[in-house]
Amino acid sequence: MDKDQIPSVAEVLGQGDSQIIGITGSPTTTIKITIDIKEESKLGRILGQMVHFVVEEDRQKILVVGQVISIETQNRWHEDSTFKGVIRLHGKLPHLSGRADNRIAEISVQATYSIVVGSHSEARMLGTSPSTGIEVRKMSNQLMAALMKTYDNDVTYMGHVYGTEVHMPFWFRHFGKNDPAPEGRRGAGDAHHIGVFGKSGSGKSVTAAYMLMGYAKNSKYMNILVLDPQKQFSLNKDLPNGLDLEVKVRGYGMEFKKYSMLDDLCLPGSEHELFSSLLMKKGFIRRGFGITTEDKDLAASIAIASYLSHRYEVSEGKRCDLNRMNTNYSQSLMEETLGKFIENSGDNEYMRMVYAKGTFRDDKVRIIKEVLDSEDKRNSLYAQYWAPVMQYFMATKTDGTGRKTIDDIVDEIADPNKGGRFIVLDISSEKEPLISENVRALFVRLIEERIKRAGEECYAEGKRLNCLIVLDEAHRFISSESDDPQIKSFTKGIIDSVRTTRKYGIGYMFITQTIESLDKEILQQTRIFAFGYGLTLGTEIRVISNIVNNEAAIQLYRSFIDPSSTNRYPFMFYGSVSPLSFTGSPLFLEVYTDPADFK
Repeated sequence: MDKDQIPSVAEVLGQGDSQIIGITGSPTTTIKITIDIKEESKLGRILGQMVHFVVEEDRQKILVVGQVISIETQNRWHEDSTFKGVIRLHGKLPHLSGRADNRIAEISVQATYSIVVGSHSEARMLGTSPSTGIEVRKMSNQLMAALMKTYDNDVTYMGHVYGTEVHMPFWFRHFGKNDPAPEGRRGAGDAHHIGVFGKSGSGKSVTAAYMLMGYAKNSKYMNILVLDPQKQFSLNKDLPNGLDLEVKVRGYGMEFKKYSMLDDLCLPGSEHELFSSLLMKKGFIRRGFGITTEDKDLAASIAIASYLSHRYEVSEGKRCDLNRMNTNYSQSLMEETLGKFIENSGDNEYMRMVYAKGTFRDDKVRIIKEVLDSEDKRNSLYAQYWAPVMQYFMATKTDGTGRKTIDDIVDEIADPNKGGRFIVLDISSEKEPLISENVRALFVRLIEERIKRAGEECYAEGKRLNCLIVLDEAHRFISSESDDPQIKSFTKGIIDSVRTTRKYGIGYMFITQTIESLDKEILQQTRIFAFGYGLTLGTEIRVISNIVNNEAAIQLYRSFIDPSSTNRYPFMFYGSVSPLSFTGSPLFLEVYTDPADFK
């Protein structure tokens, strides 16, 4: 329906054709409303329903919108200790069991709007608790459309109100200021950090994809980088049939690009420690030095990194920049590096870092000399061990085509003057056994550090970036308890970033199977949460309870059914994610399974 054809809230309410489910009861506050369910509604589905009623405040009619988050049956005769004995002996109470039941529901207030005839409804806060006896009605799509008419250009629909067919509105605002132009979009004014949580099969990938499509509508204003360790978003894996993320994103006016970490991007040319550690894993040191023990293997790796870094620093980056290598220079560098270990003069004596003087050291010097003196051995060592590692760093591939650097990617994303770029970076390593989790953690850390640095520079110039960084499978890279130095380093860096980058206009989206994997500091800085099925055990549900601080909402979340048995993906959203969530109460929905419903 055209926006101009949508009736006003007052007109929809005047029709009075939505179903009455009950009346306001007692006790009631401005954020929690008790409803007494009417007899004709007690057998229908009520839990999860979006409902509304009208109160009068300061001589103005106010529409209150809320969601039913709990319901219970009360029967005072069944609660009477005298009758419990009768029930124990004879079963139900004639004329009292069932007939004397009262069903009491609790509404969590989501939003309140002033009703102005002939004008748009305006959001406002409820100033006093509602009176008892007010009719409470089910929300309809017609009334929802009328309420969202004001926000029509900013609203995204990605699911139904939990257990209903009513479309739930969301807004995924860019991180800048409001654009006052007729077709301009609202901005949040600040960057948001986002968490999407759920066990495998909960629908978190679908939900995250829909959220990214919502943010992609801000094509004029923001850039998005997705770090994709499982090809979820680069190959549309585990997304509903018919959902092509690239097609959708391009449809919103964004430039969509996909890069692979090793095929299209080279590893940083100044990361000599990474280079030497990969040489060690490949077996270069054991073959070239004749080393057989792990401690000496590691010591030689450190010595190689020290030598290459020293050459890089004294030349101010003109030498030993691994991104600038070609085949001839690469083999020469291997030979020069090996040669450095057999010199006997001063600071260049890198073999001292591996072995003290003696038989073992002399034996390794002899082995290296044999390699350097034999063209066949040099070529074999280079082809089998050195070249396969160097190819990860070279800016030019063997077929002559170029690779991008990390700085190239950062320049595209961290541009305060141009939005509209959506980049999916495939950081999987299915075909590359050398690229372990810690190497990918280092790669992600380097990207994150450079984007943060770009944000600092823009902020110093009075500008702000407007970009979202998405990290799928975040639990694989963020862990304060990890023994891996790269993962620990990245975790420390990301904790520092979430504290500081919001003012730079940089937001993070963490997609993960477990909320426990994220450090407490990250959770404290997160503004939008999406909780899917399965996080109901142990410390996870306690963490969620502390975040939401609404026991009835937690009980409704606990009642979610496994999506594998229903083909429905229930989620609890918490935070500033909808025009209906400005009271801070959680929202419950079922994410669309048909991508055609997304709008």
